[in-house]
Amino acid sequence: MAKKEEEIIIEEEKEEEGASLAEKIKKLKEELKQCRKEKSEYLAGWQRTRADFINARKEEEKEREDFIKFAESRLLEELLILSDSFDSVLKNQELMAKLDKDWQGGIKNIYSQLTKIFKDRNVSVIEALGKPFNPEEHEAIENVLVKEETKNQIVIEEISAGYKLYERVLRPAKVKVGVYKNNNQ
Repeated sequence: MAKKEEEIIIEEEKEEEGASLAEKIKKLKEELKQCRKEKSEYLAGWQRTRADFINARKEEEKEREDFIKFAESRLLEELLILSDSFDSVLKNQELMAKLDKDWQGGIKNIYSQLTKIFKDRNVSVIEALGKPFNPEEHEAIENVLVKEETKNQIVIEEISAGYKLYERVLRPAKVKVGVYKNNNQ
């Protein structure tokens, strides 16, 4: 009988080993599942961080480009004062007629060089005369009563030119704006 008892004990040990082996497998499967879950979380976090980094880099590059584009804006604004002076001289026909032809040519030549500098730096004149008043591009100096309703809120006269650097307003145009008032009012 001792042999049968021994066989029973061996069988029980095998069953325990089988049960513990099944438990170990179950435990390993749970650990694997947890590892896969953590891996997915880490991967998703890494991908978000990478996307954030790429977006930050693009934003920084755009800011750097804008800085470079508009770094000269102060100097260009000061040169606009010089341009206004040239405009005044060139519009004054009496004064220009009194000057020697060489002087007239010299003034016109310097003015054309200045306008070329503006063009090369992407400075453009804001079209104002006859256009609808736009407070982002125009500064209303005066309102002028108009008889035609179609000229209501239209730029009637340009006092001084406005300029843009790329699409940013460097200096708004100073203008007179038409205001229509119906006689019945």
